Amino acid sequence: MIRLLTFPEPLPDEDFRSLVFRYHIRSGNSEIMQSKHDLFGVHSYKHTFFPKHLQVLLNRLPVGHSFTLEQILYDYTWYGLYRAFFTEERHNVMLNAIMDSSADHRNPKGQPATTSNTIISGEIKYCTLCAISDYKQYGEIYLHQRHQISFLKFCPIHNVRLIAKCPDCDVPYGSNENGQLLRQPCCKNGHTLSAELININQKEKQLQIELLEELLYVRYHHEDLTASKFKVKFFEQLFKQGYITVSGTFQRKRLFADYENWHSTQYNEIFDGATLTSSYFRNSFLKPECMPQFIGFYLLFAKFLKGSLRELLLNQNPYVIPIPLGHGPWPCQNPKCNKRDQPNIGKCTRKINDRTNLFSIRYNCPECGYESLIQGNYSELSNLLTGRDYASRGFLMHNEVTIAYKQLAAGVDITNSKCIYRTRMTELLANHLFRNRTEIRLKAEILYKWFMDNDKEWLEERIPKKIPSDMVKLDFSDLDRHLQLKIRNAVSHIDPEYKRPIKIYTILKMLEPSDANRFRHYHERLPLSRKEINKYVESSKDFLIRSIPRNYAKILKTGCISVTVKEFKYKASVSYHLRGDEEVDNHIRNFLQKKGALIDR
Repeated sequence: MIRLLTFPEPLPDEDFRSLVFRYHIRSGNSEIMQSKHDLFGVHSYKHTFFPKHLQVLLNRLPVGHSFTLEQILYDYTWYGLYRAFFTEERHNVMLNAIMDSSADHRNPKGQPATTSNTIISGEIKYCTLCAISDYKQYGEIYLHQRHQISFLKFCPIHNVRLIAKCPDCDVPYGSNENGQLLRQPCCKNGHTLSAELININQKEKQLQIELLEELLYVRYHHEDLTASKFKVKFFEQLFKQGYITVSGTFQRKRLFADYENWHSTQYNEIFDGATLTSSYFRNSFLKPECMPQFIGFYLLFAKFLKGSLRELLLNQNPYVIPIPLGHGPWPCQNPKCNKRDQPNIGKCTRKINDRTNLFSIRYNCPECGYESLIQGNYSELSNLLTGRDYASRGFLMHNEVTIAYKQLAAGVDITNSKCIYRTRMTELLANHLFRNRTEIRLKAEILYKWFMDNDKEWLEERIPKKIPSDMVKLDFSDLDRHLQLKIRNAVSHIDPEYKRPIKIYTILKMLEPSDANRFRHYHERLPLSRKEINKYVESSKDFLIRSIPRNYAKILKTGCISVTVKEFKYKASVSYHLRGDEEVDNHIRNFLQKKGALIDR
């Protein structure tokens, strides 16, 4: 085996294809095919998105070179992004194709294809200002990884259009087919690179930056992600939002209709909306083995469901449908039964209503023949299983009521039953001062339910009148004080390393839905709550400052110990260039000085 005499050291955010081409320039070879043979033992001009025959290169690297398989794949290609959407089986197939020089005949699934829906551009794209700056700083031009994302139309640092061809002669700056990339800041016909400020509205620009950061987040966390985990996270959210019912029915038609109404034309740059009607796409939807083909769609799909893919992955919405009231046995509810309260009933009938999300469980006592019926909502099930009172949580235990229904069904005169219930209600109303109907229902759920079904007119004359919901008066002062404490408590549970700016909706999502809705509707009358929530809301600059320690830890993992402020911003996030200012730079500088990691120049 002949070792290489030299191999280029990678530059910031360099694409692996660029490393291969820079070796070719240094090698003195007249044809890139010869350089590819030196590196990988193959005769080919083409650049592949993911390298092949990589084991040959690792074996031929100069003595002392620190390159590893993981470093090449996850630092200098977008393989980490695709790895997160691979199944374990496909990942193993891809690694074999990447490493094994005898596998050159394979074309495993997962290799990006140059279609309208691929996440990596089929063209070689450059920022001309980056190219000119790199040429001045490093003496050569190289390919930036982030510029190769298909939907990204501009350089996040210089705000100029990313271009693939010379505007003067239409000659491509680079090609995956012939392996050529830019050598100097001009095309092969000698036309000098010129920058074009991109004309794009702020909303579209912000969308591209946000989605780029989503891709970088997934790529950075590839070790914790697989196609199966993505599927689980999507199913959890679909269940929470009602697209999967409590009985397990997946309402695909309604889901696609809602998504198509949400999908706007600007999203076609990320995922072609016409694909939504494809039978292949609909049949492949959420299949783990097909996920790498639709990464752009999943970015948008997560945005549609949860606001962002990052929020979806961090959210905890377990897709669990517990068995109502467990497996049994259950006790008889008949007060006259010889085995009352003894768990001797082992059989029951359960039903689930997808429309109302209500379950019902019905069982008969083998001792006395008494039938019990319990109905409730899954949102209250956890309280029921912990032994709380059924009626106080909205569950209906039909025992005496069931007897009354049986009497009606059998044609029996229930006048005597009415007398009994009226006597009981009269005593209840005489012994308690009820301000409204809710208090009566909470005090005697079964009795109240019986009257609503069988003797409503008699009861209506004796209980407080029903107040329309729009006439209910709220004590805003008391509501404001309680909501202020709830906001303070909710914020205390936000992870200090929360990876997005803390906004009002971030805090509201941590409150109970009823509290969040009250704040939305009455915030003008809740000054304490408004003041409390504004204490924690972050501006873009506040978020950047809070993120400095987290980003420094990320940079350390790459092996970079000391950096300049500019290098820190570049390695951390494009947001520092877009939203930062001198104050943010000073915070970065002070932080690096305290860590002894500042290169001051």
